[in-house]
Amino acid sequence: MTFYAKTRPQQSLRQHTDYLLKNLHVLRDVLNTYCPFMDERQWQLLELAVQYHDVGKADTVFQNKLRKYLNMPSQASPHESDIPHSYLSAVMIPYKKLGIEGEERKRVAHAIAYHHERDRLPDKELKQEIREAVKSDIMLKIDDLTNHMNIPFADKPSTMAYDLLSKRFTWGYTKEDHEKFLKYVMLKGLLHRLDHAASALVKVEQCPNTHVGQAAGLFLQNKLKVEKRKLQQFAERNSDRHVIALAQTGMGKTEAGLLWLNEEKGFFTLPLRVSINAMFERMKDTEGINLSAEDGEVGLLHSNSMDYLDLQDELFDYEAMQDHSRQLSNKLLITTIDQIMKFPFFYRGFEKEFAALAGAKIIIDEMQSYDPKIAALIVRALELIDWIGGKFMIMTATMPKLYLDRITHSKEINRYPIAIGTFVNDDLKRHRIQLVSKSIADFTESIANAGKTGKVLVICNTVKQAVTVYEALEEGDVSVKLLHSLFLQKHRFQLEQEIKEFSNVTTNGIWVTTQLVEASLDIDFDVLFTEAATLDSLFQRFGRCYRQRLLDHGEPNVYVFTEDLSGVPYVYDRVLVDKGLELLEPYDKNILIESQKMNLVEILYDRKNLAGTKFLETFEKTLKALEYVEPYDKDKGEAQDALRDIHQIRVIPRNIFDQIHETLILNFQKEKDKWIRRKLRREIDGYAVSLNYHRAKGLISRHELPRALQDFAIVNLEYDFKDGKGTGLRLHKRQDKELANYMS
Repeated sequence: MTFYAKTRPQQSLRQHTDYLLKNLHVLRDVLNTYCPFMDERQWQLLELAVQYHDVGKADTVFQNKLRKYLNMPSQASPHESDIPHSYLSAVMIPYKKLGIEGEERKRVAHAIAYHHERDRLPDKELKQEIREAVKSDIMLKIDDLTNHMNIPFADKPSTMAYDLLSKRFTWGYTKEDHEKFLKYVMLKGLLHRLDHAASALVKVEQCPNTHVGQAAGLFLQNKLKVEKRKLQQFAERNSDRHVIALAQTGMGKTEAGLLWLNEEKGFFTLPLRVSINAMFERMKDTEGINLSAEDGEVGLLHSNSMDYLDLQDELFDYEAMQDHSRQLSNKLLITTIDQIMKFPFFYRGFEKEFAALAGAKIIIDEMQSYDPKIAALIVRALELIDWIGGKFMIMTATMPKLYLDRITHSKEINRYPIAIGTFVNDDLKRHRIQLVSKSIADFTESIANAGKTGKVLVICNTVKQAVTVYEALEEGDVSVKLLHSLFLQKHRFQLEQEIKEFSNVTTNGIWVTTQLVEASLDIDFDVLFTEAATLDSLFQRFGRCYRQRLLDHGEPNVYVFTEDLSGVPYVYDRVLVDKGLELLEPYDKNILIESQKMNLVEILYDRKNLAGTKFLETFEKTLKALEYVEPYDKDKGEAQDALRDIHQIRVIPRNIFDQIHETLILNFQKEKDKWIRRKLRREIDGYAVSLNYHRAKGLISRHELPRALQDFAIVNLEYDFKDGKGTGLRLHKRQDKELANYMS
């Protein structure tokens, strides 16, 4: 008798289990050297968990679901209860026969029972249903199941087996309790990874023998033909430690990070999608680091990575590449914090993410770019990464002293020492600043004149202000383009590519942007006009002007506007902005060298200067909350929302919806094939933008969208983009139709 596990492709229980076992041996070869919580006994328990994780699928109700998809006749079922198969699997294990005793029983039982997180937990009523299903169904075909799986089963599940399902694991209060919990986390997390990789038909670890550090070294030696810089030597020398590297732009931070990764699995995180896409392109460039994306040496993972890969004009299987990234199987994964560092919330299913970092390395680029809530989450994550046997590297141009002190004095980080280095070149004088006591919107005539003779970058604190400045400049006779976060994804990709190309040619003109371009975007302009923000953010903006050039004239090349600031206090803390401007005043009309920038940020973010600020309160409150998180209180979506600290919704502007309704929307609604529907859905997502729910509330409608697209909304706002130009989603202009017609 054949028992089925999967329908697409069709797999029997034995075939699916064998795929996991094959991947388990790959995983063991990779982790054996590095992981402190996977000893010989743990690997034995993991193999047993793999063998038994899906045997509950033998239940007739479950088999009938699969048989329906396979166009096979249903079988008569002695019961009708739709019981999660993972709970059934956990009670079928012959614990005593297999020598699984004491606390190990709970570890294995829970790894299997919860390898799919369910809303319905095994309470008294559900346990009774499980008993009935086992007794009246599975036990009647136990001989067939034994022959199919070729493993022993319990002759009759004991009361103990059912009781094991109760009361989930928690941290406890002692070191011994913590270690037991981490062993469980590894067991369950690796089972998640193996199961998900098998379901996606990918290897759990792609290209395990690739040496990323070696690839970076060859790039420096053979392509750039340069010696390793001091930062790069420091990183390579300390590859067996945690590293915090404070380094200005142009010090070779990317290659330093890769050299630090050495031969180990790595995660490279950046704060913005545009930066991540650019880094991914650099990693796979045959004239660059030359890692293979198609083979899985390097992967890309963020909320719109599938759309980005789909838009690339290359002959590769981007869906397979995305599968590698979703399963965290790449040797090097370029990603965002929210994709890989939600685990401090201990959401249901966090173990997969956490276990992937055991024995691996993670790079946090541009730490100063994160707000205090996200920074607190990162700090807590770094403590937990040390616990689980991973290593971290922070690479940043500036580092708030508050963050640095917490990390370096944390008693939780004790498995590996921390190496700290500062790398600046004060001989490279790049920026002469001028503070301007005006609103940036009142200075557009001077900005336009500058754009006629050079490449000018304008950075505003909000989209609304950026649009205002752009429209004023557009009335003149100078070339001007606009880039911010409220363009459709397809248009944003186009604009991001254009600004990078513009930066590398001799054409004059102006780009008006928001803080979207602050971090890790490889652009270089001649003059920067920017609204005042916090110093760390300002100095990031400075880095987009004279990126690696020596200032060769006596005029200011950075203008900071200090009046009528947009985004204050909602985006930037008023107290920190004002204190930062006070610190900048002595440098007005003067050169500001790199060590001075670092020193000013250190002064601004000293705990004494932060006393009484919202910034300090948020950082400390978040850290304290994360230290006392109760495991499994949140699901993955809730953890994502908590991490982003904002309820983002995907909205389709009304005029765009009217354009795509007859084609994409209706085709999606009619289509039956789920794979074609997924492709259509991705196309639809390309016509949406992410918007704060509170900005859209009262302007959105869903009743014209099919049920399967209800996570989108139609927003009653105008979208403007034509011939490569426009203002994007217009937050202050409604369509002519009455708002009441489109209310939810």
